[in-house]
Amino acid sequence: MSDPEKFKEFFKNFPVPEDLPTLSTDIKNKILQIGKKNPRIKLNFKNIKFYWLDPTDNRLGTTIFSDDLNELTRKRILNLPLGKTVIKLHPILLDDEKLYNHTMVHELLHAFGLIEHSKEHSELTNKVAPAPSLSESNVLRYLQAVMISSTGILSWNCDFCGHVWTRNTVKKPRYCPKCRSLFR
Repeated sequence: MSDPEKFKEFFKNFPVPEDLPTLSTDIKNKILQIGKKNPRIKLNFKNIKFYWLDPTDNRLGTTIFSDDLNELTRKRILNLPLGKTVIKLHPILLDDEKLYNHTMVHELLHAFGLIEHSKEHSELTNKVAPAPSLSESNVLRYLQAVMISSTGILSWNCDFCGHVWTRNTVKKPRYCPKCRSLFR
């Protein structure tokens, strides 16, 4: 089973709220400030609609433009508004305000013209709404647990010292945490 299929199984019964996602005044004001300083960002909140993603979707958020990539590029070159845009957020984000805000800002920056995942996009997203750390985010810890439990590998054994390391990361450690020998 592929990773997207695993996530679909875990999220298929997640409830979709009746109320649509909303943008907080604080986040909106911060984005307006950034838009004044950055001419590449075309602020137009009235062309954006917010919806929830299907709970079986494996993304936290997505931005959907009414135009194709060629038309978007033309509009950016000619300094025109990007047109109608839909931002969809995963309903699981309601359980985590910091991750909700971070994902919302990430998608809004796409909608306002920073389409590529660039260093600038990442820096602006983190400036307006920093991503929560794993320890701060119940959703990220839940997603990590889903990933770990769906792989079938729940621990690693060191061939040198016999230490059994209970898995708590997605990526296999390079060295044994006890004797520092290379894991194979």
